[in-house]
Amino acid sequence: MRLVIIILGEVILLGASVLVFRSAWTMLDQYLGYSHLEILLIIGLVLTVVGLILINYEIKCQLDKKKDS
Repeated sequence: MRLVIIILGEVILLGASVLVFRSAWTMLDQYLGYSHLEILLIIGLVLTVVGLILINYEIKCQLDKKKDS
């Protein structure tokens, strides 16, 4: 039962993230137009790499902590 609740929560979060992403995308198109897409792509790529580095670092720390225990 606990697994079903976790899966349901993840499905709800997935749907909500699609709506948020779609709204943010529409707002960016409305305010910035199509002339700044290259800059936004570069900023998005940099933020993605930074986020992945942070997540991987934290996971590595957690795995090292469990290994030491």
